[in-house]
Amino acid sequence: MDNSLSLELKQQLKLSQMQIQKLEMLSLSYEELEAAIKKEQEENPYIEVQAGRYSAENTYYRADSSLDYLSKSDEDEKAGWLERAISVKESLYDHLRVQIETLNIDNKTKEAALIIASSLNSYGFIDKPLSDILPKTYFDVSEDAIKAIQSLDPSGVGARDYKESLKIQLKELSLEKSDEEKISYMIDNLELLKNSKTDLIEKKLNIDSYEASLLLEILKTLSPYPGLKFDSGYDSYIHPDIAIKKNPESGELEITDYGDNLPDVTISADYINLENELKEDKKKNKETLSFLKANREKAEAIVDSINMRLTNLHRTALYLIEKQRSFFENGISALKPDLQQNLASYLNLSQSTVSRLCAKKYIETDYGIFPISFFFSSTKGFLKSESEEMSKNAIKEQIKEIIQNYEGKKAPSDQKISDALKERGINIARRTVAKYRAELDIESSYNRA
Repeated sequence: MDNSLSLELKQQLKLSQMQIQKLEMLSLSYEELEAAIKKEQEENPYIEVQAGRYSAENTYYRADSSLDYLSKSDEDEKAGWLERAISVKESLYDHLRVQIETLNIDNKTKEAALIIASSLNSYGFIDKPLSDILPKTYFDVSEDAIKAIQSLDPSGVGARDYKESLKIQLKELSLEKSDEEKISYMIDNLELLKNSKTDLIEKKLNIDSYEASLLLEILKTLSPYPGLKFDSGYDSYIHPDIAIKKNPESGELEITDYGDNLPDVTISADYINLENELKEDKKKNKETLSFLKANREKAEAIVDSINMRLTNLHRTALYLIEKQRSFFENGISALKPDLQQNLASYLNLSQSTVSRLCAKKYIETDYGIFPISFFFSSTKGFLKSESEEMSKNAIKEQIKEIIQNYEGKKAPSDQKISDALKERGINIARRTVAKYRAELDIESSYNRA
């Protein structure tokens, strides 16, 4: 028997409560962050807030119900988009209805999907038996209708409960099968993750704390109640975080950081001095010092998170100018394929942190307002030539252009569109054309005839 001692070095990642709070705040939208700062100001004596440098400037846009980024090409169309963006109030049902009506499914299934969508609760879930929702004549297509709803945005809608919703969202991340299975186990056993502790999960899955923390970080990017953002009772607003536009005089691309509108959050010097004074008699002031320390660390985490957000959003804008200059100068058809992991490498951040950074963040351009995720895809792209690839959204723009400019007597079929793309050096199958055409809300050639 070998009784010798050995020393093993092992890399581990333990996320503190403050680090978790930073990550959570990083994923908030602009308006959610404003609300979080206001709430923390009311509860935390260390938080001092002053108006942002440009707080009087209104940069909010009411959310358009379709966010049809791909149908705006000239100045009149862009103006029309903004006019619609300032006038539409959207419910979860309205959001789903627009998508359901564009699905390539038979009318009966589409009708069943619309009925089910109208009965979803505020979480976006089906909380009643289907027999209480659908007439008997639709029972035979009920499961197909549910699958159709579950394929829509927001991801996870149409589930029976939050666990099923999380698993639907998990599928869409296209993780490695082993990672997906481990996170699925975590979803089924959330009671083992109290206070974000992963010890029990590590034992059950036979993984180390580093891997468990990374898996938990991915799990936290999912939303257990996807329908809630449509249930506020208020108009849905989009606030761009960054603007990248051409200077009308010089023609150079310029970055505007709308984060300057955020409240300026600082740590109260008075409370820091008070804490230092109480430390002179730590034993007597133990409880008070504990309270002050907890609030100071929380305040410091908020300040760090805001600074991290502003710094990395600006760096993201610099990255996009470098990689997507042709888009900002020429529009959607010039968009190049890119992966979010490339941005992560550029920022020197983990992919999950970058995913949080990009979530619910918007960029204002000369061609409309786009979520940051618009500039990244899950695949490398379509080969146009030996040295050039095109993104999915650029392909969509080409499809729309071919349909609009087609001079034949009949509307071009998906195969003809595929052939036309091949003539332009873009090799994609007819089925892919059909998929993208449906996503563009363009009917088949038969219905367009």
